[in-house]
Amino acid sequence: MAGGQHDIIEARSARGPWRWIGAAALAALVAWGLLTGREPDAVPPPLPSPVPTRAGAVAEQAPNVLHPRFRQAGGREIIDVVFPDGSAAEVSYPVEVGLAKLGVRPAISGRLEGDTGPYRQLNVPSGGPAGVAQGRPMIRRLTKEVTLWHPMSPAEGEVLLFAFDPWFVALRDLKEGMPFEQRMLWARNLSGEVTGGGYLVLDAEPPVRLATRGEILRGEPLGPQLWFGGARETLLVLAPIPGCDVASIELSVIEQRRRFSAETCQDGVYVAASGERGHVERTMAGITVRRTT
Repeated sequence: MAGGQHDIIEARSARGPWRWIGAAALAALVAWGLLTGREPDAVPPPLPSPVPTRAGAVAEQAPNVLHPRFRQAGGREIIDVVFPDGSAAEVSYPVEVGLAKLGVRPAISGRLEGDTGPYRQLNVPSGGPAGVAQGRPMIRRLTKEVTLWHPMSPAEGEVLLFAFDPWFVALRDLKEGMPFEQRMLWARNLSGEVTGGGYLVLDAEPPVRLATRGEILRGEPLGPQLWFGGARETLLVLAPIPGCDVASIELSVIEQRRRFSAETCQDGVYVAASGERGHVERTMAGITVRRTT
């Protein structure tokens, strides 16, 4: 994107519970007798374990969004935000912009040490498990907190879903997918903690590595981010990037919306918004971001 303190642009294309039935059990015994020539009262081999029905595997619906507490002063709302790496900032904006009402979700990218493949993004899907499942059953449970789900689109791989109460974080794999061993490394070594204000802070043990502030790959910020709004509403993204330069950043979550967008840098935080032009312009003209840690 072009440089400037408050650059206004037109968005471009992205580049970047089971139940046993007595009759069924009896039928199985009779069938065994018919097939083997044994009497039905003979003891057959153990029957296979029952498979959960789809009704027994309905995914949980969860808001998976934080509407942060705010304070007001001089016609403005002020919120204290915490990024998924634990860094913090104060965000102030005109009351009519209503960022707290839009709600906020964290995002960050990561990879396994020694993996030369692409970074994988961790984000928070709307609706939690139900949003990931899209009506389909869970594939399997990897750990107490981590489950595996079917791809959310034909172009993607399966989804690892981490539960950090009350948050659910999705790692949407690539089409070719990770081997089971790598999935288990992610499942066992990624952890999350919720702050007193409700924000999710993520941590990782080797060999999982989370991107840090300022990491950019081919214009795409990989480090911690906060996403306000989205869907049909305005999407506002905050990303701490030391030495932030809008000319070197192409944020795909903004670009792919193909809507009016604007971007700027404030106190080492990249600020970008996409949506209805009037609301985007009011947001960008009135927002103030100040890092606190």
